[in-house]
Amino acid sequence: MKLNRIFILIVTGFALLIPLSSVSAHHPVWGNEATTAIENLSTSFAFYRDLPADKVHVYTFEGRQGQNLYAGVNIPAVKGLENYSVNMALFGPSLPEADHDQLPSEHPENLGALIFPSKVSADFYEPFTQTLYWGRQHIDTSLPADGEYYLVIWQPEGIAGKYVMDSGRAEVFGFGDLFLFPIWWLQVHFFFGHGAYLLAGAAVILGFIIFRIIRQRKTA
Repeated sequence: MKLNRIFILIVTGFALLIPLSSVSAHHPVWGNEATTAIENLSTSFAFYRDLPADKVHVYTFEGRQGQNLYAGVNIPAVKGLENYSVNMALFGPSLPEADHDQLPSEHPENLGALIFPSKVSADFYEPFTQTLYWGRQHIDTSLPADGEYYLVIWQPEGIAGKYVMDSGRAEVFGFGDLFLFPIWWLQVHFFFGHGAYLLAGAAVILGFIIFRIIRQRKTA
């Protein structure tokens, strides 16, 4: 019973402290589906993705004429990904015809497109998870017409890796999200490959708690 109370106090305290340090946090989205729907363009989402070799990721959304689209690509600062990059293209109505030689073999047909090759931009440090990202390309444009749009991301040389695509600017969180922050924190660090360190730290903390409980029982 005492161990359960200690765990609840730790999680609750962590959840209450997080809003002070998560001012610039994105709402994380996990999964490795080939096609992902973006719920809306204003809320700030971060899509954490592993990109297998020769695969294409597609993000779909309904857009309105004049609506702002913001989307950016960042590479997690993980050893081996220092020079990793992906290309991004926006497909949709009233966009100019694109050079199909610059597009992946799998892409929406009969739609114009804007192509955004990778380029180096400012690094990004996320204070909530204490993780660093290497900046790449971003889109900040107004949509030309109503209709369905597609954001397509691929690695032109067919190299597997990781990326994070963020969309939208409005940081929207509900009260219930406060208690999900510890889980999101862990998921991000597992995405960065920090699982072994986290498990070792958890084992040390758990061992210390058990030691204290056993010691208190012996002295009682």
